[in-house]
Amino acid sequence: MAYRLMAFTDFRAGPIVREATGERNLYFLLPPRTAAEYAWPAPVRALSGNGRSEAYVGIPALHGTTWPLDWRSRPTPEDPFVEPKLLHQLVKSAVR
Repeated sequence: MAYRLMAFTDFRAGPIVREATGERNLYFLLPPRTAAEYAWPAPVRALSGNGRSEAYVGIPALHGTTWPLDWRSRPTPEDPFVEPKLLHQLVKSAVR
């Protein structure tokens, strides 16, 4: 999914974090309070603070080693977040 999003955006997708161990999850960092606006199909789930519990994602350093996390796509001043509507559309088409 990450590569598909990156290719679609000419490799300016915004911040995507990947895990090198465990379940090898990918985390697409969206603007604050936008993940809950979408109905994400399984197995995707939105992590957000909703008042009932806290959610967090570890963020790797921009430079240097922070194993087991690293950047699949780095944030930039022009693309500080992944575009939620585009991500949602790509996820929905991928799980059909």
